[in-house]
Amino acid sequence: MMNTQKSKFALLLAASAVTMALTGCGGSDGNDGKPGEPGGEPAPAIQKLNFTFNKSVVTNGVPSVEFTVTNEDDLPVVGLQKMRFAAAQLIPQGATGAGNASQWQYFGDETCDVASTCPGTFVDMKNGRYSYTFKMNLTANTKITYNDQLAQRVLIRAYNTPLPDGTLVPNSNAFVDFTADTGAEPGYSRKIVATESCNTCHQDLAKVKHGGAYSDVNYCATCHTSGKVGVGKEFNVLVHAKHKDLTLGSLESCQSCHVETEAAPDWTNWSRIPTAATCGSCHTAVDFAAGKGHSQQLDNSNCIACHNSNWTAELHTGKTAEKKAVMAQLGMSATLAGQEDNTAVLTVSILDKDGNAIDAASVQNKIKRLETITNVGPNFPIMGYNPSPVTQYKKVTKDLVKDGALQADVTIVDGKLVFTTPALPFGAGDTDTAFTFIGLEMCNTGSTLTACSADSTTTSMKAELAFGTKSGKAPSMRHVNSVNFSTCQGCHSDTFEIHKGHHAGFVMSEQVSHAKDASGKPIVGVDACVACHTPDGTYASGANKGGFEMKLHVVHGEQGVIKECTQCHNDFNLDAFKVKGALATSAGKYTTPITATCTSCHAPESIGHGLENMGAIVDGDYTQANQAAQSETCFYCHTPTVADHTQVKM
Repeated sequence: MMNTQKSKFALLLAASAVTMALTGCGGSDGNDGKPGEPGGEPAPAIQKLNFTFNKSVVTNGVPSVEFTVTNEDDLPVVGLQKMRFAAAQLIPQGATGAGNASQWQYFGDETCDVASTCPGTFVDMKNGRYSYTFKMNLTANTKITYNDQLAQRVLIRAYNTPLPDGTLVPNSNAFVDFTADTGAEPGYSRKIVATESCNTCHQDLAKVKHGGAYSDVNYCATCHTSGKVGVGKEFNVLVHAKHKDLTLGSLESCQSCHVETEAAPDWTNWSRIPTAATCGSCHTAVDFAAGKGHSQQLDNSNCIACHNSNWTAELHTGKTAEKKAVMAQLGMSATLAGQEDNTAVLTVSILDKDGNAIDAASVQNKIKRLETITNVGPNFPIMGYNPSPVTQYKKVTKDLVKDGALQADVTIVDGKLVFTTPALPFGAGDTDTAFTFIGLEMCNTGSTLTACSADSTTTSMKAELAFGTKSGKAPSMRHVNSVNFSTCQGCHSDTFEIHKGHHAGFVMSEQVSHAKDASGKPIVGVDACVACHTPDGTYASGANKGGFEMKLHVVHGEQGVIKECTQCHNDFNLDAFKVKGALATSAGKYTTPITATCTSCHAPESIGHGLENMGAIVDGDYTQANQAAQSETCFYCHTPTVADHTQVKM
């Protein structure tokens, strides 16, 4: 029950004692009720369950907990119908052998369904307080020896079974660590990673596995333990194995996940307590027991002798630190000017760490690659990745410097790199603007820039974006207010070298910014990416996941990243569709832009009405879809927002 009055618990206790009729109340309509009765219709759903543990002890081997549950408005929740309770104990570091990490031991769990069976004793006190006493006796466990001197843990899973009055509740998790006899907080713990670190990328950890059941990483770490799961499924092994091969810049540093926070007091364990199991979960080519790839180590007793904490931390964060040090040394600025003959002159300046222009020739031998991509029409690029079906123009790609050598048709004038593009398809409006995306890759040894050689280590620098018009008027620029780039960096890091390998690599930063927010801070956008990711798609195979408006949805959807629009979007700039045309959806086929964007996440049949009836062209030819681009009537009814992209006009 969630009581209808926002009063103190004493009043709630009194109200709940008046009548059992309150038992099913799930929420409030904000209206006062008659004494002892709910205040109108209950809320349709509770958004969040908060747990406070009042008492936790183990008596003669039997755990019991008392706890309070409130909703997002801090009102008591009464009438929870189904809960799971699990018990575990924590073996301290070194207790099972020198060098061994602390380890959870999982005794077991009991599921209590009020409507059917409950192994232990479950009490709903009708005021938001509950208690549960286990049926299991920890001393009777034949696999685990219960020790009342060890830290104990009880985990709770509240199922999303509706309250008696029909109010919906979310799947929720909670846990409490305590000493067996008094219930006091134990003197040691194993809280190595905070759930917030996981949710930086996953947004909601509960949606990753197990049907949305577990939202707290501590639940995962307690359950995925030796004896409870198979070899290789232990949490410290499994989580590294799942993440180590992902091409995410943030994973180049262990501290992307192991962050100092109040929720993870043991966050330094990753460097402080090296073990064969944990280290081997990333360094999979090493067999410690066999002495393959490392001197033979039959146990963990000698690991710390060589792998001290500071050295381990330096090794596993050094790549990111080194990359940042290299990137800080040079920058770029550029201008682009359209000419009467439809060419454009691109001028690129190399800047020192203080932003002052230097002679490009002075660092030329240290440049692995300085790459440029030029297109026309920032809001709807008309030059394709390959020749556009209509204009037959292909984006202009040009290396200004490669392997330390100045490339053909490139000169250095007054210390600046200068290149004149071939004729571009300049026109009116948006197509009066050309834009160039620039990537710079430098050779380095450690954090020092060095002359390039065949085996040089390289680092991509901060990218640059230049705009220019043929008319001399102010350039047209693509919107940047839709995507919150900090969320990209949350997963990919602020040193993410986009497309390094087949490109010079583009590190998105304030250098690509051409707009500022209300406080004057540069807005980093992803608008430069359309230089390659054009409405015609990419690669020779055709659309290849479609135009940029679609590609990120498709790619992140396939990876299971997308859960909510708010993960990445600040806003939906619906006006942007007014300057867009047809987008490639499959090889040789095109769809009108609103429908193409929406169906990059939603299957067309799931939308619920005939798209063609709304003016859309779905998988038509380019000319047909492009001519119909501004005929879609989707926004006559649909008014999507970031918070609710299903919103419609009423």
